[in-house]
Amino acid sequence: MIVEEGSGKTVRGRRILSGAPDGYWWAVASLVALVSATMLMHESASWVLDLAPLWGAPVNIRAYSCDAHSLGLVFGYAVTQVCGSRFARLVREGLFWTLFFIAMLVDVLAFYWCLSAPSAVFVVVAVQFVSAAAGAWFLVAVSQVAWAADSRLFMTTVVAVVGLTTLIVQGLFSMLEATAPLLVSELLHLGLVVVAALCLMRAMAPHSCFANGYGEVAFAPIRSRDDSRVAEAASSDEGDASLASGAQPTVSRRRVPLCVRLFVIVGAYSTVFGFLHVIPLALPLGVVSRVASFIVGALIALALFALTLRGGSGVDVSLIWNRFYRFVFPVVCVAALLGPLTNSTEFLPALIMQACALYYFDALLAMACSVISRAINAAPFQVFARAFLIRSIGFLLGNLIGSAVYEHVELDTAAFSVIGTAVFVLLALVTFNMNSERYAKTVWGLLPREDPRGRYERAREERCREVAAQFGLTEREAEVLRLLAQNKRPREIGDVLVVTVATVRSHVHAIYTKTGVHSSGELVKLVECSQDKS
Repeated sequence: MIVEEGSGKTVRGRRILSGAPDGYWWAVASLVALVSATMLMHESASWVLDLAPLWGAPVNIRAYSCDAHSLGLVFGYAVTQVCGSRFARLVREGLFWTLFFIAMLVDVLAFYWCLSAPSAVFVVVAVQFVSAAAGAWFLVAVSQVAWAADSRLFMTTVVAVVGLTTLIVQGLFSMLEATAPLLVSELLHLGLVVVAALCLMRAMAPHSCFANGYGEVAFAPIRSRDDSRVAEAASSDEGDASLASGAQPTVSRRRVPLCVRLFVIVGAYSTVFGFLHVIPLALPLGVVSRVASFIVGALIALALFALTLRGGSGVDVSLIWNRFYRFVFPVVCVAALLGPLTNSTEFLPALIMQACALYYFDALLAMACSVISRAINAAPFQVFARAFLIRSIGFLLGNLIGSAVYEHVELDTAAFSVIGTAVFVLLALVTFNMNSERYAKTVWGLLPREDPRGRYERAREERCREVAAQFGLTEREAEVLRLLAQNKRPREIGDVLVVTVATVRSHVHAIYTKTGVHSSGELVKLVECSQDKS
């Protein structure tokens, strides 16, 4: 039985790899190569740079390099949004990509020249900016192939990209940095750019998923739902009932767009990650500790990612949000609080937890972008660009705060305790005040024109709230009612609410008693009756 189960998993894995659309894996390979090249430039600067004189005073050029890298990411993602239509036209042109990869080769050569010329060390900051902006641009361009991938295939893609880039940058090149001449790293770095160019050339073949994604496939425009549209939706759904009862039309009291809620959630976590990324610069870390923290953290994060998302089957935004606050929140809080307790082991446990939380966070964010772009039939590159722009802004802010702390605060046990407490309080406030599947389903407030299915689901949720208020259901019973109306089973409800099946059955029994129904069929009729009439 064990052999059969293992062979079944192997067959499914081969089916996922062989069943990918034309040119898909070539696009993924180009993404791995170029993202590795841009990450390597950032990590190499962190390995080599230290203090440098500026106007007669020593400054930490390594921190400036990190800030330039983060600012370049923000710039790259922002450009794809400001010039979205022009961006979609450029990525289909072979001439543009020729110039793009030539510029990347020149950037890599300039970077290694700066490392060998002490007087030009501050030019590294400009080189880092260009490299990061190009990497962000390239990631957004290649993310368009997500339109042709189902949840299982895209989940495999996320694991492959994160795993391979970590092994290349933190594994291969970290060993070369410690054992081989700088010229070897430079040649292999240039080779990554060349491999990315060749793979993208294959991915852009006619009728490939990359070419069709920017030419043949039609996507719905993304529109932000502002307060006026919310008011219109409210009046269209509730207008008849309000007029019948003699009540005056009401305007939504929510004045903050949903995209701001997303910014608070993703931005707050990214700020913490950016802050924790800079703080280790003050720690006396060896090469082994630094490399081991990233590799072990990535392995744990990817295993957790695959296990918690059920292998990619049945993944929706609500499930991703559930995994976000169940796993990312505790892991990053533990990482921040572990600092003062792990100084005897070169802070290795804390650094592994930090890396694990960051990789898991990025994997979930990428998966959410893929799921949402399919749900609303939007161009994936637009969704990815907006999400990772928010992530990069938060990371940049965290870098700046971390650099200020690094320069002005002595990082002793007391300082680490204060940092850990501040991180816990911030993330607890953000996580548990934004914990709503209703907002998760409309992430970014970028839903297009609502289709009949979306209208039906929204009306069903409104009816569930009416039934809960009419029969005096508790908040937890109302949540169970809403999930029952979605035809979820007790075990699935338990997974979503993080309770046992016995607890779910107890809530179901209470709902039956209060509403006077005796079966799930009667409960569904109770929820849908007025909805069907409307």
